[in-house]
Amino acid sequence: MKPKTIKLYDFVDGCAVHISREIARIDGHANGPNLVCLGGMHGNEPTGVLALHRVMRDLRQLQPLLKGNVFALAGNLTALERGERYILDDLNRIWQADRVEKARKRDYQPAEMVHEIEEQIELWSHIDSLMERRKGAFIFVDLHTTSADTIPFIALNDTLMNRRLARRLPVPEVLGIEEYLSEPLLSYVNDLGCPSLAFEAGQHNDPLALRNHEAFLWLILERAGLMSRREIPNYDQHFEQLRSSARGNRKVYEITHSQRIEPADTFEMLPGFINFQPVSNGEILAKQNFEAVLSPQKGRIFMPLYQKIGSEGFFIIRQIAKPWLVISWMFRFLNLYRILPFLPGVRRFMKGSHIMMVNTNIARWYSTEILHLMGYRRKKTSGHTTLYIRRKYDARPKK
Repeated sequence: MKPKTIKLYDFVDGCAVHISREIARIDGHANGPNLVCLGGMHGNEPTGVLALHRVMRDLRQLQPLLKGNVFALAGNLTALERGERYILDDLNRIWQADRVEKARKRDYQPAEMVHEIEEQIELWSHIDSLMERRKGAFIFVDLHTTSADTIPFIALNDTLMNRRLARRLPVPEVLGIEEYLSEPLLSYVNDLGCPSLAFEAGQHNDPLALRNHEAFLWLILERAGLMSRREIPNYDQHFEQLRSSARGNRKVYEITHSQRIEPADTFEMLPGFINFQPVSNGEILAKQNFEAVLSPQKGRIFMPLYQKIGSEGFFIIRQIAKPWLVISWMFRFLNLYRILPFLPGVRRFMKGSHIMMVNTNIARWYSTEILHLMGYRRKKTSGHTTLYIRRKYDARPKK
């Protein structure tokens, strides 16, 4: 596939910028950490790409200070050029291991290699090449925006290494999204042993979202170990940018419900919902197939869908109390998941400890909460049996 370059309009500087798959790379210490920053996995979310273009331009002047290497990549170039979320398939929902292997080998028929398949092949070719040639640890961040008004936040797969990376960033964190999304890119790289975060900066095309993305990128340089705070220009200003945009919210939440949209469904959110807004049990939130959709529980609405394309209408989240986060950290650090097969209705799935089989008729009252504490987040359900899956790399990245 020929290298592609597109034009995006920078609505802050008021000019067009040329964007390729590799927006920029800046090499610092050869054996240091490698920070891979992605933007534009969805084509209607241009601010992440624009922020990467702007920050990498300024960061190049500080190259001698870098203790590692920074790579900025654009996701769905065709969709970005058209301003659409995707063309045929959501580029951020096709990172199943078998599909990545096909992309790596280019094992597709010519007729199959269109739009998002082409994008995946080229994007993974860049990432795969980097991971083969670079010696240091890899850290991934993915920049996004939402269709509804929102404060900035971090969404992360629930591993201790991801929690550690997100620590001290002045925005709320949302855990457990891997239970509800179909194989985004960050889940795949987590399974390879790389910490990763998704940062949602604000509403699509909002200049505030662009500023939040820029602030996050400067702060993540410190969290990833590439620069110290004193070496980052205006570090305190960037920190305050995110803190004030998040209105001081630094709480941790988990997702407890997802409103799934099937391809043939009609879906329309009721107007006016804002991300993180409290909702009541039984409150009318949307219409799906011309019937009212009620909130199944008390909580906060998360990522309500105000665009035509999407497979999740909204989520419901609830706050996690700090003591539970500490207990979870202790349980997982001490490998107490070994006690799970001794609980009624819980047993190992074949050999190993990363998959537990739960009979929900027996363990319905406690299974989810305990398994979440131990790091078992992803699940597959069939009848009264649910498989809970724990990531291989939880506390520490792959060496």
